[in-house]
Amino acid sequence: MSVKVEQALISPRYLAGPGDPAWVTAALHAGAGWSHGHDPLMPRVILTSPDQKSMLRLEPHPNEPWWHLSHRDGRTGSVWNASFDGGTPVELIASVTDALTDPGYNARAISAPYQPLWDAGWNSIRNGEFRSPDGRVRGEHFNLSGRRNWRITASLDEDDPVWKAWFSSGTPRVLVAAFMQALADPEPVRRSHEQTVGLSRRRITLHWQEWPAESVARTLPERIERLAARRASPPPPAPPTPPPAPRRAR
Repeated sequence: MSVKVEQALISPRYLAGPGDPAWVTAALHAGAGWSHGHDPLMPRVILTSPDQKSMLRLEPHPNEPWWHLSHRDGRTGSVWNASFDGGTPVELIASVTDALTDPGYNARAISAPYQPLWDAGWNSIRNGEFRSPDGRVRGEHFNLSGRRNWRITASLDEDDPVWKAWFSSGTPRVLVAAFMQALADPEPVRRSHEQTVGLSRRRITLHWQEWPAESVARTLPERIERLAARRASPPPPAPPTPPPAPRRAR
């Protein structure tokens, strides 16, 4: 007789609580080949991409974001960063890191990063701003010192933010779009008993369901295996360069 464990299925996912950080960190290390530093005296994790251009830092702090993702490419001059508060569901953060580590992410053309929100029925307040149908998530694409940045906030009430996410100017649109897609995804996320402590039951839908313990234990290893297999596959070809316009005869 197989052993079963209870897990909660929670929606909307943006109010499901942070979850297990390994969903991001273990996947980056074991599935995408990011190296990690080791400092047993510091409560932090630092992961660096194989090409040394991207870095993820997870460092608990009471008044600042816990997650910091940064990128610097000396060859192209590309510099950008993203940050996420400690209460941000790991599934949302993983959507960004999964998109970044996709071998073909540079080949994807994204014109409107917030299109997944419109497709899911989210509401536009005014140009550059949006909110979820329940009003719990608000976002804006705003100008700061001449640069366009993204800020998304999830709140239980008007003045009670649960988490904030930030994408600086220059963040590839495909990464912002991946976050928006995960944000609007209606699929519930799973949480263990201890991960549901402190959640506002008035704002979420929560159903307990039994799962085989072996299946639950395999969830993260299977995710890592999928990412590793993707990394081993050749990236899709870049979109073809349009031919030059014909010259006019003089």
